[in-house]
Amino acid sequence: MQTKATAEKPLAGLKVIEMSTMITCAYSAMMLRSQGAEVIKVEPVKAGDPMRYVGSQKNNQSALFHNCNRGKRSLAIDLKHENGVEAVKRLAAEADIFVNNYRPGVMDSLGIGSDVVRKINPRLINISVTGFGTVGPMAKRPAYDHVIQGISGLTGLQGGDFADPQAPQYDFVKMLICDKVTAYTVAQAATAALVARASTGEGQHIDISMLHACLAFLWPDAMMSHTLHDDDVLEMAPLSESYQILNMKDGSIACTALTDGHWFAILELLKREDLKTDPRFATMPGRMANLPEIMSFVKSEVTNLTLAEVQTAFEAADIPSAQCETRASVSSNEQVQAIGALETYVTENMGKLTAPTPPVLFAGKATSLAEPSPRHGEHSRAIMAELGFDKAVLDDMTQNGALRCS
Repeated sequence: MQTKATAEKPLAGLKVIEMSTMITCAYSAMMLRSQGAEVIKVEPVKAGDPMRYVGSQKNNQSALFHNCNRGKRSLAIDLKHENGVEAVKRLAAEADIFVNNYRPGVMDSLGIGSDVVRKINPRLINISVTGFGTVGPMAKRPAYDHVIQGISGLTGLQGGDFADPQAPQYDFVKMLICDKVTAYTVAQAATAALVARASTGEGQHIDISMLHACLAFLWPDAMMSHTLHDDDVLEMAPLSESYQILNMKDGSIACTALTDGHWFAILELLKREDLKTDPRFATMPGRMANLPEIMSFVKSEVTNLTLAEVQTAFEAADIPSAQCETRASVSSNEQVQAIGALETYVTENMGKLTAPTPPVLFAGKATSLAEPSPRHGEHSRAIMAELGFDKAVLDDMTQNGALRCS
């Protein structure tokens, strides 16, 4: 394990303890791992993180789990056992960051709440992630991505609630977007707290809720029409109305046309130069005010064109655009390959697999996270020995089911 920070691995030498299930903390901790930190994942002793069994899998380990837990070590221990709690306290004593996503009060009930672990280690950055926050009528309710998509207004945005506010439709973003947005928020907060600690010498406690993180994520663009409240506000359609796929005879394109030049080039492509002086098309305010109608017009007009015709015209006019890929085809895209966004490698437990490389090129250099995800309890004995527990104790805990060693 690299112990000295470098430009490419700025978090090397730091230790992260993750006590969580599912996505939010797991993904954020893996991001910290990709930047050099050591990550120890503390899991329930019986089944471990439920994410291990969600979706496509091999040898009882899912691709989803691998994609959020590469490069970590796994300690599977019973927190109701006195040595389980003691082990976590010893981990906290030597850690830099401690993250969990248990409901409010659970860590306190286990005897390893923020006050306890930060008294043991005042330099510790303790991050508690909840679904709805620590106060309010929903504070202690369970939360998953789908639930936060609903309460945050994301399902209304996806369903098109702008079209008919009186009869809104709802739909999901069909991936774990709220979990991952929260994970990025956690990782950013952790590194910001490290900067503060470098100046003050002290750690701190941080609370982050999925609901709050996702509202902040949605607000800049999706909530433009709910930001300004005065009577003289000029209302326009949200940018989401421009998110329309252009379907040609032999393929599809995603594009964003913003400038007058972009739109005039589109009108020339469609042989509708007569619309250049139409108030709906002539200026950006006009286009924004009539966005649904304009996008409907463009979508209907390009259906008789070929992909090559549209791509050639868009490239000539410098219109931001790209051919739409499927999940099956994206890895073959020349640009994806050119930037080295994906890497394929082999692990003992899961065989051949493909996963993203770290997206941040520190010092302008690409890095790799071609590491295995840990088997449930794979490192339990080694970690416990490092914490000072002797062989007799470990044998007894293993025999009694308080420690899992895979």
